Amino acid sequence: MKPSEILRYYLRDDVINRLLNVKDRECAVRYGEEFGKRPMYFQYPSEITSLIRGGATSFHVGEERWFNPMLLNKDLKKEQLTEMRKAWDVVIDIDCKNIDISKVFCDMVIKKIESEGVRSLSVKFSGGSGFHILVPYETFPKMINGIDTNKLFPDASMIVSIFLRNELENRLRETLLKDYGTVRLASMFNIEESKLYSDNVFDPYKVVDIDTVLISERHMFRMQYSLNEKKWLVSVPVDKRKIPSFSLDAAAPASVDTGRDFFNLTPATNEAEGLFMRAYNRFGEALKEEPERTSKREYDIKRVPLNEAYLPPCIKLINNGLSDGRKRSVFILTNFYRNIGKTKEEIIALLDEWNRKNKPPLKEGLIKQQVLYAFSGKAYPPPNCDAQGYYKFFNVCFPDDTCKLIKNPISYYLRKAAPTKEGRRRPRKSVSL
Repeated sequence: MKPSEILRYYLRDDVINRLLNVKDRECAVRYGEEFGKRPMYFQYPSEITSLIRGGATSFHVGEERWFNPMLLNKDLKKEQLTEMRKAWDVVIDIDCKNIDISKVFCDMVIKKIESEGVRSLSVKFSGGSGFHILVPYETFPKMINGIDTNKLFPDASMIVSIFLRNELENRLRETLLKDYGTVRLASMFNIEESKLYSDNVFDPYKVVDIDTVLISERHMFRMQYSLNEKKWLVSVPVDKRKIPSFSLDAAAPASVDTGRDFFNLTPATNEAEGLFMRAYNRFGEALKEEPERTSKREYDIKRVPLNEAYLPPCIKLINNGLSDGRKRSVFILTNFYRNIGKTKEEIIALLDEWNRKNKPPLKEGLIKQQVLYAFSGKAYPPPNCDAQGYYKFFNVCFPDDTCKLIKNPISYYLRKAAPTKEGRRRPRKSVSL
């Protein structure tokens, strides 16, 4: 898309007005492959216009709502973020390379949420080949298991996503087998048919899934009516009843209709209580809050040399290349390497080399984008060993004796690789993150 065409689209008054409707959310601007400074918050049309004329190609927004987004910074601890957060929404990211299958799964997720009694939801096309579904905070129960729901981000959002994924697996499997079949799916996604199976059973989440990478503090998704740099389509809100008939023509910049607002809902109070309670009853115990994110001390990056002999089994298996779990592994590896002191340039090089082993490799530019995004905020360790949606979910968790002593892959590495002040190895005790 030519710069003049980008300008012509974004400088429309109706587009600018929609971009301004961010409802106390942190914003970010992307300039081609690079993200601009954070935090950002838009209040006036002139602010949007200035960014557009400065080369902005897309706009992004967070799922959390803040009392003052401009007070956010990368050094804030979890407790401080919780105090600054006034609400958060569940944003379900339907991730698939094929728009038709995305529509099938998106429609299923919407109907499943509605079957749980939730009518207050909105949906938008991502601008690529997926969809974003939003369930607003106002519909949530005020307390879950005696804890203020506002304090349960991102865990509660993850639990709801895992619940929906689990509930829909059999129905999605039956639909894809009936309408497509594994031979056709393998051809559509350019992978071996055998790769579509887990434990000799067709796994529908090999071709479409709920992307859980989005579910984290200060993470962002593409803003409504923003362009997608890969396909130059608009992330346009869609009538939830018309997902099956959605056409990419509706996302063409030259003809897009801005009449619908993704955030403009009139949610019914407590409408999603049943959904949350069912999700927590099913998966609440499985997803433990990560110790490193609740610690009152600031997490310190340990600068230790990279020695592959000391890597935990899961990281070694990921490094061999994957066909499933590749995007989640970018998140894992980025945080793992960052927390042993690797720079963003070093991590990009390591992950680019790893990506060449994947079948198929991830899209060009995705790794760099994710690494740069991670370095725009404070450092976190990779997900804990028992985190739902990660290691066990794509078959890289094969514990050895050391794994029994730790809760996080970074603890494994530090236990083996980080010397003490006296030059000896760390004593064999659990590393608290």
